[in-house]
Parts: sequence; structure tokens; C-alpha cells
Amino acid sequence: MRLIKGLIMVIGVIGIIVVFALLLGYYLYSLSPQIQARLIPVSVSAEAVQSFDQKIDELENQIEAAVDAGQNKEVSLIITESEVNSKFVQMLAEGELPMLKRILINFGDGYFLIYAVVDAPGIDAKTGLMGQVEAVEGEPKIVIDEFNLGKLPIPKSVDKRVEQLLNIIVSLQLPEVSLDITSVEIKDQQMTVNAIAGTAN
Repeated sequence: MRLIKGLIMVIGVIGIIVVFALLLGYYLYSLSPQIQARLIPVSVSAEAVQSFDQKIDELENQIEAAVDAGQNKEVSLIITESEVNSKFVQMLAEGELPMLKRILINFGDGYFLIYAVVDAPGIDAKTGLMGQVEAVEGEPKIVIDEFNLGKLPIPKSVDKRVEQLLNIIVSLQLPEVSLDITSVEIKDQQMTVNAIAGTAN
């Protein structure tokens, strides 16, 4: 009988510990990630959205012209912090990103920072990312240096899982055009993508 009572007490204590851990995890999950403190606000505007759209249109026209001519052509795309953040604000307002409630992107010296609030059941998930973008075999590859989910302690292995997921998403979103990305440079609050467009690659 004493053994049974002892086992019941142990199970009860374990249950209390599990509940406490879940509540603590829930609380840490709801807090702002450390990366958020490193980001600075970025001004957004309708003019920046228009500039973003024009740059994308111009790039697509250059690619199409190179393909039609059957020649290779060096092309580049320069996107500023203001342009990319303004575009995301527009997309959020139009309901094109239903899983996101807020996003802020900073371009540093060779790296990017992202803070995003994800619409999740029960409580919003506040996430932070620090990473780089590389050109690998003609395609962009995201390299995650740090990933935050609230203030939950996350093992480094999760960074790789997030990195793999993001690269799958990026690859699925890439347009089916003849474009080999040669380099991606991030500095001075902007990202520059250099590539070769055409059919003779």
C-alpha cells in the first residue's frame, strides 16, 4: 500500500512539473524574441511600394528580352528596406499573408534581420531571424544564423530545420524563368541581386 501511495505521489509530482513546464513554455513563447531589440523601425510609403513593383516589372522585362533574343544578359535588382517593408505592409493589408500579423525587415552588413508576428491558435507567435542569402548553383539559398521563437530556449538543430523549410518555400516561389543568380549582397540598408538572364547558360 505504501508503495502504491508512493507511486501515486511521484506521478502527481511529475504531473505538476509537466503543467508548470507547459505554462512556463507558453509564457516564454509569448514574449518578444531577442532579435527584435536589434531591429530598427523602417518608414513605409505608397511610393516605396510603387518603386518595388516597377523594379520587379523592369527585371521581368529584361529577362523576357534576353530570352527572346536568345542571348545572355547581366541583370541586377536592388531592393531597399523601405521598399520591401512597404510591400509587405501592402500585402498584409490586402490579406495576401493570412498567417502573418506583422513583419519588419532590416538589411545589415552582409546579413538580414526579420521580426514577425505569426497568427497562431491561442496566442500569437513572435519570431526573429538573422541570416544571410547566398547564390548556390544559380539559385538563392538562405542561411540561418539565429532563430528565435519568443524567448524559448531552442537548440541549434532547429535553426537548420527552419533554414531547410525556408529554402523549400523560396524554391517553390521562384518564377520559371531563365535566370542564374550569381551573387547576393546585403549592405547599406539594401539587398542587391546580380544574375544572368537568357537561354544560352
